[in-house]
Amino acid sequence: MIPSNKITPSNKMIPSNKKYNNIRRLLRSAAISILVVLSGCGTTEPLKQASTPFMDQHNRNFSQLTHFQIEGKIRLKTKDSSDSANLQWQQEGEHYNMTLSGPFGQTGARMEGSPYQVMLTIPDKGRFIDQSPEQLLYNHFGWDLPISSLLYWIRTLPAPGSSYQSDLNQAQQIRLLQQDGWNIHYDRYRPVSSESTQSPELPGRIKVNRGQLELTLIINQWQLSAHQLARLQ
Repeated sequence: MIPSNKITPSNKMIPSNKKYNNIRRLLRSAAISILVVLSGCGTTEPLKQASTPFMDQHNRNFSQLTHFQIEGKIRLKTKDSSDSANLQWQQEGEHYNMTLSGPFGQTGARMEGSPYQVMLTIPDKGRFIDQSPEQLLYNHFGWDLPISSLLYWIRTLPAPGSSYQSDLNQAQQIRLLQQDGWNIHYDRYRPVSSESTQSPELPGRIKVNRGQLELTLIINQWQLSAHQLARLQ
């Protein structure tokens, strides 16, 4: 009798259906556990939408910031170009004085204004007067910038006269304003004074954009009088 060449594996080498199903369940449970852990690691706390009571109180507080000086940089990016300049901004109630120096500010373009009249001084070109800063900048530089609204946005306030939406960061500071088609991002805050732990924080960097136009304000220093500082604390 010739032995058969067919080899039959031992039953010990083949797991039973019950054992196989148990192994599958264990692997599936382990995979699900890993996915849950990974998804939890990637989850961030959702930002809180600013409530009406919060914004009412916020607007009352920061509308008292009427006199200040800031020093920093401004960068303007459009579809076709990108320019930057140093910025000095002095605010005295409704009156403001902005001086630009550097590449697109040249030797010191200056804009002085109030709610009723704005004067733009351009080195070697003279002085120009209009009723709005927007019209002046558009006529002479071709920029469509919401300067009148920026007077409020820099203080984390919505400009009056139109609706807006707001969003908070985890520190309960304004993270985003949306108004008149503009997005105003506050991605950095800085204390006004380093000498007091109770010093309020004001924006250190603001990005304003609509369409292909983006304006970035980097504020290196806020200067407030002791009286103004006390009103914010």
